[in-house]
Amino acid sequence: MNNFLYRVRTIFTRAIVIFCGSLLIGLGLNGFIAPHHLLDGGLIGLGLVIYYMIGLPIGISILLVNIPVFIYAFFYHRKHFFYGSIGLLFSFFMTEKLNVIGGSMEIPLLFSSIIGGVLTGMGIGLMLRYEVSSDGLDLIALIISAKWPINIGLVIFLLDSLIMLIGLHIVGFTAFCYSMIVIVMSSFMIITFTSKKWIP
Repeated sequence: MNNFLYRVRTIFTRAIVIFCGSLLIGLGLNGFIAPHHLLDGGLIGLGLVIYYMIGLPIGISILLVNIPVFIYAFFYHRKHFFYGSIGLLFSFFMTEKLNVIGGSMEIPLLFSSIIGGVLTGMGIGLMLRYEVSSDGLDLIALIISAKWPINIGLVIFLLDSLIMLIGLHIVGFTAFCYSMIVIVMSSFMIITFTSKKWIP
C-alpha cells in the first residue's frame, strides 16, 4: 500500500512539475526571447533558428528538431523517453498556446534577455530535477550525467554554446551577444535547480 501511494505521489508531483515547467518555458520564449529574435540553448535554440528563417511556428519547429533524439531514446533509454516525451509535448502545447503574448510586453532588450533566460532556465531546471526533459538536448544531458558525475546544467551549457555558434549568422552579432545572456541566466537557473542541495 505504501509503495502504491508513493508511486501515485511521484506521478502527481511530476505532472505538476511538467505543467509548471512547460508554462515557464512558454512564457520565456514567447514573452521575452522570440520577440527580440534572440536564441536559447538546446534544440529549442535550433527550433528558434528555423522559426526566424522560415516562419514555422516556434512550438512546431522545436517539436520537429527533437523527434530524432526521442526516437533514439525510445530504443536505448526507455526510462527517460516516457517522461521526456510528456515534457516535450507539454512544452510544445504551452509554447503554441502562449504565442499570443509575443511582442505584447515592451521590455528593453537587456531585461528581456535576463528575464527570458531565468524563466526558461527555471522551467527546464525544475523538470530536470525530477528527471523530466523538455528538450532533446536536455535528454542527452540526462543520459550523460547518469553515466558520468557531471552536473546536468554544466553539460547543457557546453552543448548550448555549440548551438549558439550555429545560430550566430542567423540572428546577427548584437542579438547573439544578448542571447549569450539568455544562455548564462538559463544555465545558472538549471544548475541551481538541479543542485543536490535544492528541492527535496
